[in-house]
Amino acid sequence: MTDEIVSTMGRIFTVRLGPSDDLFLAIQDIVRRHDIRAGVVLSITGACTKAIVQKFIDGQQSIGVVEFDGPMEVSGHGIVGWVRAPDRGAEPFGVGRYIDGEPYVHVHLTITSSKTTLCGHLMEGCIVRSRHDHSHFTTMVAEVEGAALEMRLDSELEAKGKGFGVYHELVPLN
Repeated sequence: MTDEIVSTMGRIFTVRLGPSDDLFLAIQDIVRRHDIRAGVVLSITGACTKAIVQKFIDGQQSIGVVEFDGPMEVSGHGIVGWVRAPDRGAEPFGVGRYIDGEPYVHVHLTITSSKTTLCGHLMEGCIVRSRHDHSHFTTMVAEVEGAALEMRLDSELEAKGKGFGVYHELVPLN
């Protein structure tokens, strides 16, 4: 089933992060401070000293968390919205520690070090690297007007004893 909402691009937040900032927390903070109900992470461009991503592990169906030490270049894009899982209360679910009523960040981050290149879901703990007091690490987050993205818990999977899954519900805003 395909859902579609026609919306418009709203405010665009261009943010230069500082040395040692956490990329995930910085994007989450933009969403929270500006009450972005749905948004697009247009660009992530910079370097990190450490990266933590969630990805499929060695051809398995399961997802794991992988940590890398830098230096490394990173680039990324994704979507942002809010977690809506009231039946879980304030209890986090998933590796990303998503909490009902809090912003979520669903970003695919590509990491390139001298040894490897990989892509995974951005996690808390990706630390900005800069040899300068004013970093060149930049991210751009655009607000989408007329729609909301709500991360929801798939309770049918949970009821069938298959763990739980999350999905992004597309909600029109009037």
